[in-house]
Amino acid sequence: MEVLDAIVDEVALEGLDGITIPALWLRLQARVPPFPLLLDEATKEFIWQSLAVHPELEFYELPVERQPLVLSNRYEGIDCDPVVLKAKGGPCSEDIYPIHIISENKDGIQGSCQFFEERILVTDQLRMHTFTCEQVFERWGEKLLIVGSQALRLRALIGWEGDPTVLLPDCSYCILEKLGRSRWQGELQRDLQGSFKVDAGKIHYLRRALDRNGLITMQSHIIKLSNGTQQHSLLLLLKRFHIDRRNKYDMLSEKVSALLSECENQIETLINLREELGVHERIFKRL
Repeated sequence: MEVLDAIVDEVALEGLDGITIPALWLRLQARVPPFPLLLDEATKEFIWQSLAVHPELEFYELPVERQPLVLSNRYEGIDCDPVVLKAKGGPCSEDIYPIHIISENKDGIQGSCQFFEERILVTDQLRMHTFTCEQVFERWGEKLLIVGSQALRLRALIGWEGDPTVLLPDCSYCILEKLGRSRWQGELQRDLQGSFKVDAGKIHYLRRALDRNGLITMQSHIIKLSNGTQQHSLLLLLKRFHIDRRNKYDMLSEKVSALLSECENQIETLINLREELGVHERIFKRL
């Protein structure tokens, strides 16, 4: 049962846009903690047959094939400072999940979906025949999507401790959905501005509903640009995927606080503090 739960969780986390079969294999291979089964042909067939009859999954045909999912890890570019990242050069891969917010849907559907109106429901067609995984892919290729129900997708985003009756604005829900697709990496608030084509103030406003309901965590984040300057932003993660990636200034500030707590009257000279920390004067001035 835990294996099937993990599979369905990966489907649900991909959001209203759904997931193709090749993308599902990729997500399972990259899953943390690791997926327990070897993804050979027999296992893939078992997974497909389990998904085909799952009551909370639907299957859709896209009007055009979706581009293959490419997983990237911003933390592969880690600088010598474990929490200050170097900006990567070169072109970024195209986002295969562009933001198309579904607003005020009469059936209570929330999320972002590029072809929400154009895609065709083929669930009954699939279930009327006993297709193998290979036959399904030969027929539909990357046009076939597996999509979780609204309740299933929401539960994957808020976790089992979350309130399933929570009411979120459509735009805020789509931010939550995008964080879900980012799993343990999260999303930078700066990047969300570009994805949603809004300014920092609007993203801050939309984020508040998620923060107020305890659905996300936030921490400061620094990227070192090619010209040597540092770019500051906020890293947002689903609460279920929280991982501590504090930047060095947060950690140094904690050390300063600890040092001062041991001093008489919690007072110490700046020179002594800098010597205790063992950092360059330029860094010390930024604290």
